[in-house]
Amino acid sequence: MKNLLSLLFFCFLISCKNEKSSNSYSYNLEASGTIKSFTLDSDVRYNGFYLYTFSDDNGKEYLSFLNYRTNQILFYDFKTNEFLFKLNLATEGPNGIVQPTGFYIEDFDNIYVSSYAYSGLIKVDTTCRIIQKVPYGITSKGYKVLPSYNPASHPYIAPVVIDEKIYITQSAVDRFHPITDTPLSVVIDTIQKNCEGLPLTYSILTEKELQAKDTRFSRIFNGEEFIYSFYVSEDIVVASVGHSDAKRVKVKSKYLDSPAEEQEVSEKGPQLNLEIARYGDLIYDPYRDVYYRFAYPKTTLEDNIRWWGKSVYGRKKFSVIILDKEFKIIGETLFPESIYNSYVFFVHKDGLYISRDYQMIYGQSEDYMTFELFNLVKGNV
Repeated sequence: MKNLLSLLFFCFLISCKNEKSSNSYSYNLEASGTIKSFTLDSDVRYNGFYLYTFSDDNGKEYLSFLNYRTNQILFYDFKTNEFLFKLNLATEGPNGIVQPTGFYIEDFDNIYVSSYAYSGLIKVDTTCRIIQKVPYGITSKGYKVLPSYNPASHPYIAPVVIDEKIYITQSAVDRFHPITDTPLSVVIDTIQKNCEGLPLTYSILTEKELQAKDTRFSRIFNGEEFIYSFYVSEDIVVASVGHSDAKRVKVKSKYLDSPAEEQEVSEKGPQLNLEIARYGDLIYDPYRDVYYRFAYPKTTLEDNIRWWGKSVYGRKKFSVIILDKEFKIIGETLFPESIYNSYVFFVHKDGLYISRDYQMIYGQSEDYMTFELFNLVKGNV
């Protein structure tokens, strides 16, 4: 009997140890103290939704973003933070964009913009000449690709180019197509000039998630798989290139209960959108072979402020979940409130850069776009 009790007690200790181990994290994001500031001139009004970094053939690094109000694409030397030049997109004529609605740059040979005046992507060169138009079109099954797509960095839904094919996301708009039958992504063949909807649709969401009436997501490609992060779901969706195989993987923040809460439509809508619990963008760090998923615990904002248009500066309160290459949680960092713009970030060989430009009502200047470097460090959180 004594031996049996000893054995049971030993098993209990092992169980507690395993439970503690499964709930403890080994990695954290730590501020490095490194700050990068890029000067904005008087023509540029802060908007970090169309911002990307890239390198040229010589390894020189750039930061670039679209100032859509003036039809300009700005370029900076990433190392020195120095402003280099602007591309002034034409509004009229044979190379006229009219007004851009989005922007994506892979390198100087692959610059894409979208426009209210054209249902597709427009590829331009560094002289602002249009070198290719990629129409959205209609699939063989009769699905009309929605022109609402914007190649934006928030939500992070950048186009993915694989072997002359462009993979773009689709919004769920019930008046155009049944939501559960709408593909999450379509693929456009730039050589054959046709497009096809991929088999993964919004039906991947549960009934409760659909009832939240917020079908936004971010999407990335890690070189082998597409990963989707729905704002109302604890799960991420991992899909094959052709989207015929897909699985849901639970990635729950320890700071969120349920994100599948319906957003109210009222005069307080913009404020509630910044207060409600939601998940956010998921990005891949190829230098450290990890993923970062942003999460937004429920919070409270001041009632005496007009919050319309303030979402450009991110959320007041957020955390970043750290996943290993198998999508297992290995850490989660809760950030101090009212400092960082959680919608604007980029991965670099140095680490993860996150914008420090939160709501401008708290005193930040619109003369700069500022980022802080965070290092992935090992140690319990």
